[in-house]
Amino acid sequence: MAGMRVASHKGLMALVVAVLVMCGGGLFVTPAAAETLVPAVYVFGDSTVDVGNNKYLPGNVLYPLPLPYGIDLPQDLRPTGRASNGYNVADAFCTVPVPVALEKTFPFGGVNYGSGDSGILDKTGLNKSMPLAQQVGFFAATKSKMIEHAGDQGSVDEIERRVSESLFLISSGGNDMFEFLNSPVLLFYIQLATNYRKHLNTLYDHGARRFGIVDVPPIGCVPALRNFSATGACMEFANNLTRNFNNGWLSVVMKNFAADPERPGITYSVGSSYNMITNFTADPEAAGFSEVASACCGDGRLGVNPRCHPGSAVCNNRTDHLYWDLAHSTDAAAHKGAALIFDAPVDQGFAAPINFRQLVSDGFSSI
Repeated sequence: MAGMRVASHKGLMALVVAVLVMCGGGLFVTPAAAETLVPAVYVFGDSTVDVGNNKYLPGNVLYPLPLPYGIDLPQDLRPTGRASNGYNVADAFCTVPVPVALEKTFPFGGVNYGSGDSGILDKTGLNKSMPLAQQVGFFAATKSKMIEHAGDQGSVDEIERRVSESLFLISSGGNDMFEFLNSPVLLFYIQLATNYRKHLNTLYDHGARRFGIVDVPPIGCVPALRNFSATGACMEFANNLTRNFNNGWLSVVMKNFAADPERPGITYSVGSSYNMITNFTADPEAAGFSEVASACCGDGRLGVNPRCHPGSAVCNNRTDHLYWDLAHSTDAAAHKGAALIFDAPVDQGFAAPINFRQLVSDGFSSI
């Protein structure tokens, strides 16, 4: 799969000039092979899908994440800003042309707005990321720019059709859980659900109709939290926080959103990163992993302290590790997870109420 580079940035708050990486060139692909299924993919979320946007944020000293991040990417691409040894979940679904800044090219093939450290709530990752609300706002500006230049790429009606047939991929919520583990739970869930629905409504109002949602993984199983356990076991209280949000709140948000009589035409699938990671952890050998607790890159117990940095120990075989660093999956895990979300039968629990292939199975009109 081709890699990504990001063009120069001219100010975070400039209208649609934030460096938002082109995604897909009009492709939504199976994890196994390039297969054009939708006109475009628009990606929103956190470090699970950030392919380099954060390295352009003013004052962000953590980006670009230095080698060994990106160690398995072609040398001319690294480091990219991905929190991985290679590609991430967004890459598993999108093939990637060489991207350019939005003020130079109109993003009819899709855009990746993902921002590491961001969350559903604005206060998550404050001053070091683009929260989901801002990412959605950038899409609104992108859509306006497409309409403004409609004559260059077809009629306004054709642009509206392209957007309605495109996939809107959202992977967010993990950082909210990390930052607010000790928050009053009910109020926290209400804030998350209310904000998620608000962002969905905004995307709908700007033409989105097809939504691929990735739920929140079991954060208690990442090496950073396992390290607090004397045995290195998953921290179940953190997993419970995540699981209860996924099952009791996010699923309801999506059902109610799709059933809203004032917003017809919505289709969606919720891919379960929670069930995917749980499955990999419960039976590593069946999933092709030999290590599911320790980070591949990092020092100290479980590779957590100090975290992955230049000079860190790096495992020799990245494909047999579930986690790359203290909180992020390897390239191998991202692609295996994407394959399950995309193609696994719904009764296996990796996506609901349909899988991602079914979500995009009706294809799109001639472009």
